[in-house]
Amino acid sequence: MNAKEFHRLVWEILEPVDSSVFEVVRAQAASENDIAAVEAATGLRLPEYFAGFVGQQGNCNGLAVFAREEVWPAPKEFSVGPAWTFWRGVTLLGIDVPDLPDFASISSVHKRLVAAGVRDVLPLIKVWGDGDRFWGTHSSGAVVLVQDGEVMALDGDLKDVYAEQINDLIQRQKDMAEQLSKA
Repeated sequence: MNAKEFHRLVWEILEPVDSSVFEVVRAQAASENDIAAVEAATGLRLPEYFAGFVGQQGNCNGLAVFAREEVWPAPKEFSVGPAWTFWRGVTLLGIDVPDLPDFASISSVHKRLVAAGVRDVLPLIKVWGDGDRFWGTHSSGAVVLVQDGEVMALDGDLKDVYAEQINDLIQRQKDMAEQLSKA
């Protein structure tokens, strides 16, 4: 898969996302030097299709999809509830540039993984509010899930993982809307 195909597939995956319910944002494209810096810092190479996606070719660095505040309010500090009620968004992580928030940074999440003992995974997808699960690529090239410090190889590729996470997000929003209507 090349960057152009990955870019097209990501936007196909996002077609069912209702813009009145969800917001989609991205940071400015990363330069080749920015990408090289992340690869040097992590010791891992970005898959070519992903490097093109976050770089000048794809211009979708740090692509976040999250529920609008008026539809699914962010939890208040010290809120208690089922875990899924905190999972309001999905992010394709990006390369550090001035307008990329730290939570969406490959470098930042990679540091967390290294601190947990996972050194050979480049994190590329995360669900908001779920600090224990990340999807990415292993140094072997395999697509993996990292959960609670454990690395599990997955069947399929990164676009399959992203499609599943976006579909799950849409379903969680519907479940949350139902829960809010009963409150």
